[in-house]
Amino acid sequence: MLEFLTEELRAALMHVNINLVYELRVRAGKPALVNYKGNYALLGRRGIADKISDAIRCSYSDIESIVYKVSEYSVYSVTEQMKQGFLTGACGERIGLAGSFVYENGAPAAVKEVTSLNIRIPHEVKGSASFIFEQRFLQGVESCLILSPPGRGKTTILRDLTRLIASKYLINILVNDERNEIAAAYKDFSLDIGPFCDVIRYAYKRDALAAAVRTMRPDLIVMDELAGAEEVGLCTACIRSGVNVVASAHFKDFESMKHSPAFSAALKEGAFASYIVLDSASVGRVSYIYDGAGRCVFGQ
Repeated sequence: MLEFLTEELRAALMHVNINLVYELRVRAGKPALVNYKGNYALLGRRGIADKISDAIRCSYSDIESIVYKVSEYSVYSVTEQMKQGFLTGACGERIGLAGSFVYENGAPAAVKEVTSLNIRIPHEVKGSASFIFEQRFLQGVESCLILSPPGRGKTTILRDLTRLIASKYLINILVNDERNEIAAAYKDFSLDIGPFCDVIRYAYKRDALAAAVRTMRPDLIVMDELAGAEEVGLCTACIRSGVNVVASAHFKDFESMKHSPAFSAALKEGAFASYIVLDSASVGRVSYIYDGAGRCVFGQ
């Protein structure tokens, strides 16, 4: 994991518990930060640093080197990912990009002069979805939506929930892994999502779902980060057709979701059988569970 980092960054991370590192933020000429135990801290050559002057500062060439290593020295092979503002590492690390976007015909064509990286580190935490599974899936499979701000553990929980469902029920599960984070696989490395799972990687949701429902005949579709009316509409269409959907979305709480027209429409239609709200102040903890009608069935 994180084989693409500079030697300086890799050596620094040897001084911390990597299982408690959720993000690494690298900005050209600026102090490096880590999200450690859920809070941001400076990263120095010997781990967590107390002073800005002790923090590692990466150069433009360091960032360029990281991008080239992630792409296996072929940036052209990852052009489509970069157009969307991210890259995916060999072990499922998601690398967000900031820099100069180049447009052609009104659409992003490339990202040049990358100046910042947000490296999100995947964690395979078996049992992280046990509470959700026990509350909502012991009697059968249902459609549910997991809500939280970014970086609160949605993808980790989706992965573990997929594994738990696949281990209990002999059903066909399709994972739409748009960024190769849920079921990251590369050569001899893979994250455990359990048996009976088919995975579509690097495909837009509209393409993956349209093809998958017709050809793979899933009983359950798992996907990350729903956004916008089109994607919500695709999910509700799948649910109407008899295919359950387990997905996530970026909202700080249930009330915020209700103010989104697309998600509010799905709620009124009763598309999802439950809504799981993660704690916005900690990683992976469930604060509230709402049923399909929007009634709180767990939490206060």
